[in-house]
Amino acid sequence: MTNFPIVATVLSMVLGLSVTRLLLGLVTIFRIRRTSPADWVSLVWAGILFTMQLEFWWAINQLPSLRPTFSFLEFVFLVLLTMMLFLSAALLLPSRSEDEQICLRKYYEMDGRYALLTLSSYLFLGFVANFIFFKEPLTSVASIADLPMIVMPLIAFFARRRRIYAAIALAYVPLAAIDTFIVLKV
Repeated sequence: MTNFPIVATVLSMVLGLSVTRLLLGLVTIFRIRRTSPADWVSLVWAGILFTMQLEFWWAINQLPSLRPTFSFLEFVFLVLLTMMLFLSAALLLPSRSEDEQICLRKYYEMDGRYALLTLSSYLFLGFVANFIFFKEPLTSVASIADLPMIVMPLIAFFARRRRIYAAIALAYVPLAAIDTFIVLKV
């Protein structure tokens, strides 16, 4: 007997909250557009994060063919993985009225950039899950492509100069697109 319906339900609930949180952040940015211009760096990361959320949701559908049952610890690990996406979405864009009082660029530099830490955590946990649960070889193209994807958000987080963290955001876009094609075999 498979426990996939339970796993998929919980992961989809947390992931649904994550997508909702990101979309509400975009609505907030639209609402405050007259007093605070949009910051393209946070919008680029929001687009990347949204794509990753959709990829993960799609990957959940592949789980029963890869592994029909999961232990409780494996289930907790997958929930933790999903929570990292939620935390990234919750941190990246403003959602509270007090956040709306400051410029979006300042919001990103003060608080939004912390989403990059949880994004890297999500990617690292995904790397571990692929290796342990799904026996993805460390020398596979997908595994090797994961390494810069894990490290680049960390570098962007620690970078204090806009020129550096903005360049990393732009460089990440084609990397994320290539990863999508590799992982999902589009």
